[in-house]
Amino acid sequence: MVATVGTAKSNVVVPSAVTCSLSGSSVPIVVSTDALPFSDIKVNLKTSIATDEAKTDNSVGITPNANNVVTIKVGSPTGILGFKCAATVTGKELLYNLDGTDKAVFTLGSTTMAVTAVKAGTKPAAPAMKLAMVADKSKPAATVVEGECPGMGNSWINLMPRSFGGKALASAADVTAAMNKFVAGENSW
Repeated sequence: MVATVGTAKSNVVVPSAVTCSLSGSSVPIVVSTDALPFSDIKVNLKTSIATDEAKTDNSVGITPNANNVVTIKVGSPTGILGFKCAATVTGKELLYNLDGTDKAVFTLGSTTMAVTAVKAGTKPAAPAMKLAMVADKSKPAATVVEGECPGMGNSWINLMPRSFGGKALASAADVTAAMNKFVAGENSW
């Protein structure tokens, strides 16, 4: 077996901008990598304190979820982070923190996450969930769908055969639990 070792660092894929609801939470923030570490890497969110003389807090009203650390390793290729927004948010960002045994050979795709806080929309009694197949991008066994979510403009779309008897995930905690059970290459969670 021949192995080639390079000097390029592997990338930790994280979003550079996230939206949250005032008095609510962020959408689930998926963390992944373009290569798995030998041992592990850990990614979490922390508040942003400026280096100016006043040590300005750039995260006022934005609080990372307590003890929320994603550990990427063989068998756990992804994870989910999140944060909460207060009723009033004057902060503008959070920072990603990279740690773990193999952190020296990884680099964050973005070290800063811009945070936009928006007023939560009124919960509609019967929301119109516009979801449809995109015919020109679809082919047998690979159907592409696009949808629109009322409110913040983001959504998680979960498609499954009716015979599976599955149910929709109702909360961010359910999404995190399901994500932690996921094993790439297997048919179920």
